Amino acid sequence: MNLGRSPRGAGPTRAERQAATRAALLRSASRLICRHGMQGASIDAIAADAGFTKGAFYASFASKQEMFLVMLDEKFATALAGLEEAMSGAGEPEEEAREAAEAFLAYANSDPEWPRLYQEFAAHAARDEEFRVELATRMRALRARMASLFEQWARSYGVVPALPHEDVATMTFFMADGFLLNRLIDPSIDEALYPTMVEIFLQGLLARVAGAEPSRD
Repeated sequence: MNLGRSPRGAGPTRAERQAATRAALLRSASRLICRHGMQGASIDAIAADAGFTKGAFYASFASKQEMFLVMLDEKFATALAGLEEAMSGAGEPEEEAREAAEAFLAYANSDPEWPRLYQEFAAHAARDEEFRVELATRMRALRARMASLFEQWARSYGVVPALPHEDVATMTFFMADGFLLNRLIDPSIDEALYPTMVEIFLQGLLARVAGAEPSRD
């Protein structure tokens, strides 16, 4: 079965060309938004930077805002996949929390433009109500998925946290958000502080579990 792939030796299929065009437009948009802001990164400029026409842009995205939201969806999905992989429940909870934080930093560092891009999204949301609603919806969905992961993770250790899983997810999200923003402003901040902060946060949560110790029963 071909499954949509090109026969060996043949050129890319239409679907493959569309995917490549879309990926190139997203890369160009990321660069230009970081350089000129969301207002300054026009559709014409994004298409030209990627080597395409405006028509190619509209063949991939209905609008610039839709493209921004696609970028967010893809970034959030990748970050969640990394968190799910790190929090397997197979090791000691403090070690896994620290490893999950380190994996998040590695992900953020793999695309140096992402923290700045994310802050551009946040700034744009403060000025554009429609975009703010869309961004808030995605953030709530991300935190809900994080809460579900934390619930499964805590259950694997036989622990019932003293705080609702949703609150734990929100606090963890705020720590990551604040750390990335401050490091964007001051790159001299030691990266090791973030995993340490997450580890201490988890230790505090475990300490609040009345009379309970993590168990595998």
